[in-house]
Amino acid sequence: MIDWVAAAFTSAKTASDIAKSLITLRDEDLVRGRVMDLTGTLMDLQQQMMQGQQEQMALIKQVYELEEALRKVSAKQNILDRYELLGVGPAKVVYALKAEFQDTEPAHLCCTNCYDKGQRSVLKAMKQAGSTSMKFSCPDCANTFYIAGEFLPAALRAR
Repeated sequence: MIDWVAAAFTSAKTASDIAKSLITLRDEDLVRGRVMDLTGTLMDLQQQMMQGQQEQMALIKQVYELEEALRKVSAKQNILDRYELLGVGPAKVVYALKAEFQDTEPAHLCCTNCYDKGQRSVLKAMKQAGSTSMKFSCPDCANTFYIAGEFLPAALRAR
């Protein structure tokens, strides 16, 4: 990127020098020759400025794309930050909606496998007939497990 700036300054200096020399010339042929030199130098300068503008536009596009990617990652992280790791039995953990968010959406659990991959996947609960335990399955990764009644969060026991 710096190359075109340096070349543009060099062309501008050359154009300035040619223009200054035109003032002192009296011979028409010399003046015409210097005007041709000046025209060529100004065309070079214009080319370099256009190259600089193209590079600037490419950088602006890249910044926009990076900002958009950052917005998406930030939005996803904001969703994931609404959950906390919850123990639901010996060596069993799930992600549960934090208490401060339970008034905005129903209580639910999320798959730890999917959460660790950066996505929220709400576990589907199925009550086991004649049992206090519940079966949970992840619709995305097919992870399935049981949670005994005494380890169920209070908000899910009423189901």
